[in-house]
Amino acid sequence: MGDLRGLAAQLLDTPEREKSGASTAGRYEFQTFWGLALLFEHHGTATDYAIVFEFHDDVALFDDPAHPTKVRFYQVKTKTTVGGWTLQKLTSREKTTRKRVTTIKPSIIDKMYDSVAKFDPNVLSVEFVSNQPCSFNATNATFSFQACGAAEFQKIVASIQSAYPGATEAQVGLLGYRLTNLSVGDAGSHIKGKLHQFVCDQLGEVSFNLETLYKAIVDDCRRKAAFIGANANFPEVVRNKGITKDNVQTWLNTIQREQRAPEWSAIMPLMTGYSYLENLRIGQQYEVVRSAVLNPSDAALFRVRTAIRKAISAFDPDAPHTLCQLIDEAFASCREIAQKYLTPYSSERLKAIIAYELHTNE
Repeated sequence: MGDLRGLAAQLLDTPEREKSGASTAGRYEFQTFWGLALLFEHHGTATDYAIVFEFHDDVALFDDPAHPTKVRFYQVKTKTTVGGWTLQKLTSREKTTRKRVTTIKPSIIDKMYDSVAKFDPNVLSVEFVSNQPCSFNATNATFSFQACGAAEFQKIVASIQSAYPGATEAQVGLLGYRLTNLSVGDAGSHIKGKLHQFVCDQLGEVSFNLETLYKAIVDDCRRKAAFIGANANFPEVVRNKGITKDNVQTWLNTIQREQRAPEWSAIMPLMTGYSYLENLRIGQQYEVVRSAVLNPSDAALFRVRTAIRKAISAFDPDAPHTLCQLIDEAFASCREIAQKYLTPYSSERLKAIIAYELHTNE
């Protein structure tokens, strides 16, 4: 029988499994990249979602960022040696002895089933993800263990039931395998290509600074995967450790807005109210701003841009203002908040952001 408190409460109240001490920075990096690959794959298939890093499993996909009712868990593990994953490897339990005390560590499949045991009936699936194929069903890239041969599946059931006597075949049938084509040796370049293709699929052939967007998104995901602080509720978990459909839409909206930004060479002739040298400095900052707006995690810049948009919305559309007069008016309204949040702050930087917002604001 399911827990009547709801999935969000169960997730917060249930202690997470301890992570293996053998995990490396490279493995966590691969997990983060794979989570992004899952996002690109899943974005167009659901009305809402949240992909969360390092929360009860390496990656978790929830059906709602605030009130989840269903989840898919993913354990991501790379294998550098040649040869697929065998049934024995997936079900073996390692014994360790320390100070004459023997400890038996759970198998890979034990860890997978643990998520079902904790959160059934809210679990849609638990998949083991790797760059190497599964030898006992090598012809399929993604499959439920129930789709293997009857003998292999019964061995998996028997192995799980030896640790979880109440496990049913239906529950074990939620476990499966997924082969990823993400490169282990150069996952960063691979995911950068996937990011470019994703943006083009969503927006068409657009021109944008791929390197800046890639760095901003990956750095944000790394930070979220590494977050270990307390979370008061599930939306806070998602905010600190996840990516939502709204977050992705913000990336795409920012790229679309950036497309409307003219080159500085087209703006400078209109800046007749400032000296040549001041225009030169504003122009230098304008180019910096065009890259900075692609960073989805720059909360300080977002605050300043929000204040500028509010100031712009208050302008009288019939007043005969020059561009410099509009910039000066917004500058006076937003200088205090810009001095508080922009690091480093300069009047030229603030004026460059205002010029950008004036030309990209719908």
